[in-house]
Amino acid sequence: MKQNIGLAFFGLFALVGTIFLIVAYVNWQSTQRIIKTGIETKGVVIDNRYNIDRQGRTTSSMAPVVQFRTTDGTPVTYYSQTYTSPPSFEVGQAVTLWYQPDNPQEPILEGIDGWLLPLIFGILGTIFALIGYSGIISTLIKRRLRVS
Repeated sequence: MKQNIGLAFFGLFALVGTIFLIVAYVNWQSTQRIIKTGIETKGVVIDNRYNIDRQGRTTSSMAPVVQFRTTDGTPVTYYSQTYTSPPSFEVGQAVTLWYQPDNPQEPILEGIDGWLLPLIFGILGTIFALIGYSGIISTLIKRRLRVS
């Protein structure tokens, strides 16, 4: 019975780790696809906005607001969701972006904007998967040795 609980516990860790690793991989691939097949352009940071936490308090981290034009001249304002402290970019700074022609509202901004989410999910996924799969293997080996 104890081993079944252990298997369930480690199985949950392995499952969560695997899901996190899949999310990291899919997000990384999506980012790379946009960078490789999308349109590269320059934009200008027009603002750095503060992050507001769940209690409505302003934090010290900031995310850039970037304005750029598509190839047909349409202006687009991109509100990054990557908050950093200190800010990644200064107001007035020129930045590089990549976007898909059919979806310019979701570009990839140079810097950590494109790799932060895959990195976080990849690290957490690796930790959870290592704990889960090593626990499963260890439990199964112990079970096999007891049966022998």
